[in-house]
Amino acid sequence: SSGINAEYGRTQLLSLEQLFEELRDQNEGRIDRSSEEWTKIKDLAHRFALMAGVDNYKSRQAVVTFHREGIIYCLLRNGPPDGNPPSNIVFFDILAETTFKLMDIDKKGPKGLLAFLEEQLMREGEIPEDEIEWGPLRTYKTALVGSMQEPYAYYAQPMKRKMMGASPMPDVKRSRDADYMVDNWQTPGGSGNYVQ
Repeated sequence: SSGINAEYGRTQLLSLEQLFEELRDQNEGRIDRSSEEWTKIKDLAHRFALMAGVDNYKSRQAVVTFHREGIIYCLLRNGPPDGNPPSNIVFFDILAETTFKLMDIDKKGPKGLLAFLEEQLMREGEIPEDEIEWGPLRTYKTALVGSMQEPYAYYAQPMKRKMMGASPMPDVKRSRDADYMVDNWQTPGGSGNYVQ
């Protein structure tokens, strides 16, 4: 089968954007990132990502479209940059929830999302590193850059069975299934996003 197309990712993104905007409007333009309502929207984003299935190759186009168009949405402005973050900046939290579905090349490759994000950010000028309002952007960048470092090393190790009478298991081979395992690796206290 040909896989899940870009329209699938676009439809999911539009649904989440609508929920985000409704929540923001209900709270006079602000999002409480610790609220139950916000947590529910992030959980929905995570479930949407899981609905794309286990074969990241088949869902690749949809997932990349979701992120590329999501980045543009996060950085939308009504006017020129004024030193304050764009009004949709918090939506980067939603994108960070779904980075586990991205293939490494689509995160950090020459035409990957990190490069696309940096290109889009050039319009913003200097971004203060320590301001809390820019935190969702930093969270998302960390999810793109850091999510494969430790888990990849963990899964790249050969695995052997040491039980009495059992034959050793073959070395773990890097395959498209391994990319899924790596990206869904669970940390002891959280999700595989590695955004702590």
